[in-house]
Amino acid sequence: MRSMVTVSKMDLHHSWKVTQLFHEFDSTEIPGLIGLRRRQLFIHQNIQIHLYDFAEKSDQIALEKVKSDPRMARLSVDLQPFVTPYEPETWNSPADSAASCFYCWEGEPTEELGSTGTTVTLARIAPEVIPDITKIVGEFDATTQSAWIRRRQLFAFKDLCIQVQDHAGSHGADIARKAALDLWNGQVVQGLPHPVAREMATDGHASRIYGWSAS
Repeated sequence: MRSMVTVSKMDLHHSWKVTQLFHEFDSTEIPGLIGLRRRQLFIHQNIQIHLYDFAEKSDQIALEKVKSDPRMARLSVDLQPFVTPYEPETWNSPADSAASCFYCWEGEPTEELGSTGTTVTLARIAPEVIPDITKIVGEFDATTQSAWIRRRQLFAFKDLCIQVQDHAGSHGADIARKAALDLWNGQVVQGLPHPVAREMATDGHASRIYGWSAS
């Protein structure tokens, strides 16, 4: 799957309404038409992380057709009272909410570990250290293997580094959270000059408020 991340602001008290709106939308045929395989919403403090997982190849004709579907426009309008741009003063279009993926590692699939879940952690960085972070995390993943971590992706957005880990097995979530904390506060922070990367506090983990997967 290929992934996309967008970043916005949202009050946690509005999560029930946002969840309801996406549940209604994802119950239609539109996600299938655009090749969406999984949608997950996470929130950390007032930062909303929207994770989309798409099929490797999307139907471009269907995608263009869906863009003009009135249900797409209605969803955007309905979300406006609850979800706002991360930096309203610099926001001009939805493209300004998209984070860029600068690192992706995938382990060997292990089917017997069961279904796959996702953990998301956030840290503050200076954008100029992204190449160094890529190198440090790449070296770590090349030498340190975890049977529970299936994929690690790092996204950059403004001053945020968003670490997305797909994990497997019933204990995978706890292992993934600890792995993210250990990796960041160990190899990353110690390998970069201060203050360009801040330690990831134990409360840097985002909570999932919504999840949908294609059947």
